[in-house]
Amino acid sequence: MQLQAGEAERIAEVMGGLSTPARVLILARLLDAPATVGELTEALEMSQTSVSNHLRILRHLGLASGDRRGRHVVYRLQDEHVRAMVEQMLRHASHG
Repeated sequence: MQLQAGEAERIAEVMGGLSTPARVLILARLLDAPATVGELTEALEMSQTSVSNHLRILRHLGLASGDRRGRHVVYRLQDEHVRAMVEQMLRHASHG
């Protein structure tokens, strides 16, 4: 497979965005079901500010998206490609 420089840059940007355990934990939690910042904060025992900052980056990278429901935003994985990527990362990590 031949890869263009711009594509390589985009892949490196996404992989860099996955370089923090907090973002991986958020994506892994979103595999189960969509969640609000409050639900992620509680499930991951992280501060609301931290979760919000990580979600901002994940959204910028196209890995997560959010839909406003009343006063809350419900976050989910962006699409099935992201779901497959996260599942593969988790499988790979478990084989250690």
